[in-house]
Amino acid sequence: MLSYKNTADEIVRANPEMAVLAIGSIEQHGPHLPLGTDWMVATEYGARVAEALGAYSLPALPYSTCREHMGKKGSVWIDPDVFYDMVMSILMCLKEQGFKKVVILPCHGGIFILPPIIRQVNAKHNPDFMVALVDEAIMSSTFGSGNSTTPPDRIEVHAGAGETSSILFIAPETVKMELAEPGWPTVPRPYLNYGSVFRASPNGVWGDPTTATAERGREAMELRTERAVEVAKRIFAYMEGKEKFGYSYF
Repeated sequence: MLSYKNTADEIVRANPEMAVLAIGSIEQHGPHLPLGTDWMVATEYGARVAEALGAYSLPALPYSTCREHMGKKGSVWIDPDVFYDMVMSILMCLKEQGFKKVVILPCHGGIFILPPIIRQVNAKHNPDFMVALVDEAIMSSTFGSGNSTTPPDRIEVHAGAGETSSILFIAPETVKMELAEPGWPTVPRPYLNYGSVFRASPNGVWGDPTTATAERGREAMELRTERAVEVAKRIFAYMEGKEKFGYSYF
């Protein structure tokens, strides 16, 4: 797999046309999970997807937008406008070097500024440069976040069984299962626009981590990778298949 562990000359010889950028977050994950949960998941997930696609694996970004976790020290966020410019700059850097495709894997559910970035880049640069956003919502079932029969007030959002299982698989030494406890807010997720997660769930958890297992985390990561590869290929095939309409390829 091509990554930052390779030399520049090795990247030049391989001349990959695709790069994978996973995006995490440094934010509280209840009393039992580390602040780096999303970044740890992004690092593992991004590397697996890049390897499966034969792409250049960029280091996962540790910081994104997570103001909804204000209240306890340690969470670090970037303002949405700054984050927009940062990701846009990374993408244009890759384009300038000759990359043709980029897969973006958001591994934190609150990066609401990402879709406008992807639409802007594809609208301006398709077909010469294309970006596929494999969103966390697409992957939700692999995290145990719920299914069609799960009541709305029991759909996991944060630090529940899915994320806890993932970290038990990736970095079990960082998990304090003896402190794991459920947290079920009485307000829907959009209420994070009106107050921090601690207003909705005092322990910072939105789900039930007590049923988590490392095996479940391994299975979820494998399934998640497989599905992400399928979704990315489908998105690129869609963009590549478009013919010019009027003056535009978008």
